[in-house]
Amino acid sequence: MTNQERLFVALVEVVALAGIGAGCAHRENMQAASGVPAAQGTVTATKDSDGNTDLVVDVKHLARPDMVTAGATVYLVWIDPAGGKMESVGILNLGSNLEGILKTKTPQRKFALAITPEANAQVERPAHAPVFTANVDRGD
Repeated sequence: MTNQERLFVALVEVVALAGIGAGCAHRENMQAASGVPAAQGTVTATKDSDGNTDLVVDVKHLARPDMVTAGATVYLVWIDPAGGKMESVGILNLGSNLEGILKTKTPQRKFALAITPEANAQVERPAHAPVFTANVDRGD
């Protein structure tokens, strides 16, 4: 495991131990990293008619990826279900106003979520520390 992967796992564990975002709430504030102090973000998880989770990630005041990590061109949203495999669920595109929304689906109902700056969207696992983290529990 690389140092970056260890850092990612450690940050997710800290969030889990602190209980941030845990519980029955469908909408949760994400924890911003110290490197993006002005950034704000929420994640909303709701059950759809097929039993999947509709996921909405909404951020404001988030610096462009290359301003956070040299060479980064995109932000990727990752989910890490307990006992499962971490996977990217999409690109979080920022507008010129430094706001962005990602809407996606996952079969998972409880998982750790992280947003990382990456060089491209084809990376198989996070190479950089997350700018946001949250524990998501759909609550049903």
